Amino acid sequence: MIGLDIGTTAVKAAWVHRKGDRFIVAGLARAGIDGASSSDDVAEKTSAAIHRCVYVLGRRKDVVCGLSGPDVAVRTFELPALPEKQLASAVELEAAQVCPFDLHEGAVAYQVLRGPSAKARRHAHQKAERTTGILAAAKKGVIERLRELCTRGETHCVTMDVDGLALLNCLEACAIRKPKETALVLNVGSAYTNLAIVSDDELPFVLDIACAGAGIVDHLARSTKAGREAVVAALEGSEESGIAPETLRSSLREACAPLAERVLQTMRYQGARKSGPGVDRVLVCGGLAQAQPVIETLGDLLDHQVEQWDPLTSLPCARAVCKSGLAERGPLFAVALGLAMRSVRDVQD
Repeated sequence: MIGLDIGTTAVKAAWVHRKGDRFIVAGLARAGIDGASSSDDVAEKTSAAIHRCVYVLGRRKDVVCGLSGPDVAVRTFELPALPEKQLASAVELEAAQVCPFDLHEGAVAYQVLRGPSAKARRHAHQKAERTTGILAAAKKGVIERLRELCTRGETHCVTMDVDGLALLNCLEACAIRKPKETALVLNVGSAYTNLAIVSDDELPFVLDIACAGAGIVDHLARSTKAGREAVVAALEGSEESGIAPETLRSSLREACAPLAERVLQTMRYQGARKSGPGVDRVLVCGGLAQAQPVIETLGDLLDHQVEQWDPLTSLPCARAVCKSGLAERGPLFAVALGLAMRSVRDVQD
């Protein structure tokens, strides 16, 4: 299937082959969403971008879409060992207690990470053993909107995932996290930053932050009195942007401060809820990950080792992918790659 990362400014798509435990990147595509002036216009241009991506990847119809933002909630759970039907009901009750919206307006899916086997759960023999896992809930309106966009883009949305969990799926496939290491991944999109934390001994933690690329670029444009195009050029290292490097660096600290503060709050929260060392390493992907000044500024503000994460340096790629210009923009495709690695069997609902 194709992983489809539908953003606010572009659609990114990845086609991945599975060979045993290995994944091979067979195709990448990206199409911009530009010049939309109304909600209907946004929908039309987004569905057109979806169609272009799927056409580039050989007109394959089945896709996996990602969800993020305030209408999506991801939480971990720990429950007694229960038969499968009772477990599903217990997870839905758990979701109703922690989700910020009425579940009558939403849908819930879950995945068991640790606990008794499915056979043991069916018979509830192992009462002492507990079941831990992760649940995701999303408003039905958001789900239907994505399905409609895919239909208008001449694709079929087979299943959906959460962007933050797709990041962790891609990170696991890349096998770059060391044993006993706690990694924090930031996918800095245009409207939201997806944050995900994973370690050997803890359940994954996923959060969407409403501090992201568009806000950072707008802040830089105001503080430097330059246009957005000039700011983007300066972040990409262009000497013709008209923005002095010293001005850019000083403005970046202020522009990135809200995002850094939210990340630090999350680190403190995670440190308080578990014993042992905190985050060992921070990996940044997404649009702004290709701007080295942003990476350096986040490293200073977080006082952590911060590095750009390009999944394509760890995953084998088909020759066509290596020759494409998109191969040099690997940090943009982390979510799409993680989505493409999913199968319908991965999620119970």
